[in-house]
Amino acid sequence: MGRTVSHFLGAALLGAVVVLSGCSSDAESADPTTTPLTFALPPSTDDPSLAERSAVVAELVAAATGREVEIQEPADYMAVVESVRSGFTDVAMTSQFATALAYENGSVTPIIVWNQEEGPASLCFVRADSDIHDLDDFAGGQITFVDPASTSGHFLPKSLLVRHGYTEGRDYTATFAGSHEAAVLAMLNGTVDMACTARQLVPTYIEEGLLTEGSYRQVAETAPFPLGISVVVSAEVDENTRRQLTGHLPEALMADEDLASLYGGAESYQINPDKSVYAPVLQIAREAGVELADIR
Repeated sequence: MGRTVSHFLGAALLGAVVVLSGCSSDAESADPTTTPLTFALPPSTDDPSLAERSAVVAELVAAATGREVEIQEPADYMAVVESVRSGFTDVAMTSQFATALAYENGSVTPIIVWNQEEGPASLCFVRADSDIHDLDDFAGGQITFVDPASTSGHFLPKSLLVRHGYTEGRDYTATFAGSHEAAVLAMLNGTVDMACTARQLVPTYIEEGLLTEGSYRQVAETAPFPLGISVVVSAEVDENTRRQLTGHLPEALMADEDLASLYGGAESYQINPDKSVYAPVLQIAREAGVELADIR
């Protein structure tokens, strides 16, 4: 797996490489001739700060395996999937839809997946003076989704509308706001009838005064998202390294409170999940019309 940065950039459109050394006692006993592992954690439209934690997670990967780790900075999940498929990235953390769709077509192998916390993933709001009181009243209305690649701000709300019998363009119209906050503002300003946002963001919006008492009304919520983020590996990663990762990485991640948002604060996970585990995610993808090329 000896690969140059320029080779990787040309093949997968990824960014700069930073080298971290394993800092555990395992690293001291590792074969010094072992090649480094490459690790990637891309940014997310739902949580742009994800990539900032790459260095911390890479240190945990190094500690688990006793190997040097090279951090790659991909532009999006599509770049990661292609890089893992091609063998340029050894280990990556990937979003629910990216993992499910890439696993389905054989591009990646998940070795760890977190179970998602309970509670609706997204909440849908209208203005307090709106005539819309539930989804039955939304026919003919306009919604602003967050971003084409947003799970909680697009894929899940769109799936919710599909399950309610609505077809975009026939039963309602849709636009994209560009961010969760912009979507909520568009609803509050009356630019659109409804906006849906990640449930975990709502307390922040209330605290910051974006959502004030009497200015909005909740009219719908999506189901809990069935899975959290996954750790995936390329076909080139050997079985011993996979066992080291599954044996040490999940607990190490969950022991760091600052990393809780990576896996949704879940308290449990699955090791070496088979494709049936991702079936609920693939069902939502079909309902929302999500393809791998849509994942950014």
